[in-house]
Amino acid sequence: MYRLVLLKLVMPCILLTLPYPAVAEAQAEGKAGRTGNTATAAEERTVLNNGRVKREESLLRERLHIHREALEQQYALLPYRDNYVVASHMFSGVNLQPFEEAFPDEQFNYRDDELQFQLSFLVPLMVDILDSSISLYGAYTNRSFWQILDHEDSRPFRETNHEPEVWLSYFYDLHWGRLKAPMIWFGYSHQSNGQYVNLSRGWNRLYVQAFFDYRRWSYSIKVWNQLPGGSEEDNRFDYEKFIGHGELDINYAFTRNDMGLRYSFSADGLEYGSWTADFTVPFSPSLSFYMRYFYGYGESLIDVDYKSNTFSIGFKVNQW
Repeated sequence: MYRLVLLKLVMPCILLTLPYPAVAEAQAEGKAGRTGNTATAAEERTVLNNGRVKREESLLRERLHIHREALEQQYALLPYRDNYVVASHMFSGVNLQPFEEAFPDEQFNYRDDELQFQLSFLVPLMVDILDSSISLYGAYTNRSFWQILDHEDSRPFRETNHEPEVWLSYFYDLHWGRLKAPMIWFGYSHQSNGQYVNLSRGWNRLYVQAFFDYRRWSYSIKVWNQLPGGSEEDNRFDYEKFIGHGELDINYAFTRNDMGLRYSFSADGLEYGSWTADFTVPFSPSLSFYMRYFYGYGESLIDVDYKSNTFSIGFKVNQW
């Protein structure tokens, strides 16, 4: 059945990767209608003669422009991380061990195929504090893993991760030729799965994240330090060893499409951490076809010490 679900997702998406002049023109008009002090629509995109859109700035610059415009409206709701729904297949198999240890007398019928979705948004809380280039943000990310094919167990959610964050953003916009460093973040993050006893997972971090861009390339490097404390159940796991001590993000903006690569690195060795590769093809002003491949530890908190190998395909909401 999952093959039929994937087929229904893939076939229309392949057709939708063909050129779409009308959509491109609509996006260009929408950008031209925005107002702001940091950039103009012409600096970010130029409409070519064939109706397609050419990006003159990097993906990071494009999103920065949108966010800086929204800073004029405190408490505006903006996308933070990717917002998507995807059908996923776990080549490594579903991780049953935590559930079997927590409930040894029960039988689980979890499949290697499930539906994943993520909802993520941020809110500018304090803008240009004391007339400086420092602003305060808050964000929340919810990521769920739904066993939609497990009808024997009433299609349960295998895992749901919650991550509220708060950070200070310092916008300094330095330049070294074509290499630009627009900002740096200093933040706090709490991540947990809301479970109890043996299934409970959770940790707290302080982090620093620096951003760079070069033409159509965008980069960020993020390092964190786990804070002490937490419940006895949560502290059974070495989150930094398996998930990593930081991550490197690289993104490239094609004329229409986006490609990204993330490496979560661990100081305990190259065998830990994870790799994530994704590819986005927009087919309307609001939606994109989305593919992602994940390999490594910590795809979800319940899998913190389990190495996953997962391919996902579906749809992502574009930045608004």
